[in-house]
Amino acid sequence: MIIVRDVQVEVGPRLLIAGASFSVQSGDRIGLVGRNGAGKTTLMRILRGDMAPSEGSVLRSGVIGYFSQEAALPDLEHRDATALERILMARDIGAMQRKIEHARKRLYDLDGEERDRGIARFSRLHDEFEAKGGLVAEAEAKRMAAALGIGNEELSQPVATMSGGQRRRVELARILFAETDILLLDEPTNHLDLDAKSWLVEWLASYRGGMLVVSHDLPLLDEAITSVLALENNQIEAYRGNYSHYLVERDRRREQRERERKHQDEAIARLEENIRRFKGTTEKMAKIARSWETRVDRMKRDLVELEKRGKAVKVDFPQPEPSGRVPLAATGLAKSFGENLVFLDVEFAVEREERMLLIGLNGAGKTTLLRILAGLEKADLGEVSLGYKAKLGYYAQEHEQITPGKSVLAHMEGSNLTETSKRALLGRFLLADKVEQDAGTLSGGEKTKLALAMLVAERPNVLLLDEPTNNLDPQAKEALLEALTLYQGTIVLVSHDTDFVAQLMPDRALIMPEGDMKYFDEELLDLVALA
Repeated sequence: MIIVRDVQVEVGPRLLIAGASFSVQSGDRIGLVGRNGAGKTTLMRILRGDMAPSEGSVLRSGVIGYFSQEAALPDLEHRDATALERILMARDIGAMQRKIEHARKRLYDLDGEERDRGIARFSRLHDEFEAKGGLVAEAEAKRMAAALGIGNEELSQPVATMSGGQRRRVELARILFAETDILLLDEPTNHLDLDAKSWLVEWLASYRGGMLVVSHDLPLLDEAITSVLALENNQIEAYRGNYSHYLVERDRRREQRERERKHQDEAIARLEENIRRFKGTTEKMAKIARSWETRVDRMKRDLVELEKRGKAVKVDFPQPEPSGRVPLAATGLAKSFGENLVFLDVEFAVEREERMLLIGLNGAGKTTLLRILAGLEKADLGEVSLGYKAKLGYYAQEHEQITPGKSVLAHMEGSNLTETSKRALLGRFLLADKVEQDAGTLSGGEKTKLALAMLVAERPNVLLLDEPTNNLDPQAKEALLEALTLYQGTIVLVSHDTDFVAQLMPDRALIMPEGDMKYFDEELLDLVALA
């Protein structure tokens, strides 16, 4: 159980949340909604205990599982821990498995009585593993991993060598596999395909503990939650029902408050008009006017507060200097990580103003290929060629270009813009009041906006975009789509967002890891959904 009492949240000089009180109890399935930067992720960290509120208290009991929207490499007791071990460690079974494997390997180096003692230790560990339900738990973990799109080969792969999307799915499987009383889930559907999302919704619907979820995946919010906490204008307001009901009820409450405020303003205006008319007349009327002034003061103190309409993100890619006819090409590219061959003999050429989509399952090498094209990763074989006046701009889904400890404004240092222009650009991405804030403390959505602002400032004519819509609220996503639609440069895109891809309408698609090139049509959207 989590009980929140009069919590106030501040980040630097900014007030994010004031006077929040609510609880998360067994059986609750709550959606936490609000714009990017409203403070949802910060609140989740406070609920878990990673941060303390500025004021108020948070009481916790039971086992709390927290899934972060970040895909950072988790702290690992063993750097070579596999994905399966990482999942099993949620119940301490992974550590026991490692002890069993270590004991087994030692047997090869033992003789005589030492070997007998080694065999006895191995048998004792194995019996203890079975007694704790290790074999059943391992089968359960594998089923859960498979449902989330983690294949058998990935289960045996070290977590440290995995892509961000793979790590997030492993961490999600670990959190769900753990025996928790409360789940705090921050954007759990990022990097999941349609089948995995469907499975997750069903699993969450049957979860018996309490759940608080942050997500821009509207179907998930509709099907998996039974109440909503809306974070707007530094206040948290509770609603019963799913997300669709919340939208209707929010508008109804807003209209009701506007009507009440209109009546209050009209009543105050009438009284103030009478005060002006009678204040300078007879002593009797002046006395009445003074009593009206007292009444007006009281009415103004009791005015219904109207919600401020949130500002909209404005994304605008400056039209770039034209490149040559073929700004980007690859020949015979191959990449492996240890014994894991990611792709082999991939080659293509992208023409000026073309939009090319990279399609493939998680782990097919889409992000790796983009990093090679951006010059951040080296191919084992093959080469990448830049055409005449080609200037690359790379958006990384893991926000690796954002450095913790460095302010938001300092991240714009590489551009040729004046400081005034930099601040104005950040303002269009709703980051004007965060220019001095440590960029590492931004929410996932805010980091996405900062990364996009940095990209706009570079004025590239070739955009390499890796899941640019992750963590963006609907308005910001729409603004990005409009900007890319008007952009007159070349785009190489990785995205699992079928609606976004369908509206952007790529020209061609490169199927990974095979490297097959096809002209894009709507039939390929099914493959996008599986990515």
